[in-house]
Amino acid sequence: MVNLFWTVMTRLLIRTEAGPEIGMGHFMRCFALAEEARARGVAVVFLINEISDTVRTRCESIGASAEIVTGFDMLPVEAGDRVVIDSYKATAAYISGITAPVAVIDDLENLDRYDCAVIVNPALAARAETYTGKTSARLLLGPQYALIRQEFRSVVTPEAEPFVAITLGGSDPAGLTGPAARHIHEVLTDMSLRVIAGPANRHIDELRASGLPRMELFVAPPSVAEVLAGARLVVVGAGGSLNEVAAMGLPGLAVVAYDNQQAELEACPFPVVDARAGLQEDFGERVRNLATSPERLDANARHAHAMIDGLGTKRVVDALFSAGGARNDPLSPRAGRGLG
Repeated sequence: MVNLFWTVMTRLLIRTEAGPEIGMGHFMRCFALAEEARARGVAVVFLINEISDTVRTRCESIGASAEIVTGFDMLPVEAGDRVVIDSYKATAAYISGITAPVAVIDDLENLDRYDCAVIVNPALAARAETYTGKTSARLLLGPQYALIRQEFRSVVTPEAEPFVAITLGGSDPAGLTGPAARHIHEVLTDMSLRVIAGPANRHIDELRASGLPRMELFVAPPSVAEVLAGARLVVVGAGGSLNEVAAMGLPGLAVVAYDNQQAELEACPFPVVDARAGLQEDFGERVRNLATSPERLDANARHAHAMIDGLGTKRVVDALFSAGGARNDPLSPRAGRGLG
């Protein structure tokens, strides 16, 4: 629903980062918030370290603007603005200095204080106790606040031959996509393979030269959701893509590649492979055992979708725009975990 007051009075400023090293995850989940804000008539400005073709195209598609910002100086806020911060480089002092209601998207839980209106931590293992004594912000914790783009909430499942999909994030710095594809191609001899390489992936030439006859490579496809739709199983990185797969109601096998994803090993709604030291020799067998078990696949998909319904973006935007005009105005008498 478009609120005409917001349309006239409010901008959403999003300070985030993207690139080959950090990947596209921060930008993409912020883009989900931007989509929701634009649908409500709110102007959106991305303040970002670099403007790649992907960033530019995405912003143009929803009528948002983007500006390059390399440091963490004061943001150019105006009366009525709301701010989203999604950066590992943002300090407590930087957040505290912003004179507008702020939502901090928090993965690391490492600041000594969070002087903001809203904290968004959609991690499956997020706990309110982590923030005790550090903030008076409303805490939006857990997978019901996962930031899911519109494409994953509206895709139509086509009729398709059985296939397994691999999507390991926008950049895959660990280079696991190629090895995963080879393992799966070797053991699932009667099934095709769809491999998605994100726009910042440095291994695209290697993937193109892999010579796997049943593999189809999609490089930065316009719609990831359309590529995934109808998959028998999705091998997915343990980041934002995992939430997207769950929101689509697809079964998944999560790949943990980095230490900051370690919590997913215990809390993930999908089976998990720990690949921080590389893919294990039995990876292909694990994929085959799961992909050839309809009962396990169905239970897998239903369990994950029950946890991550795809409506988190709406809940977060509702919370941020219910904030008062100053940084730490009380949001409601129920300020605390979730929106109830």
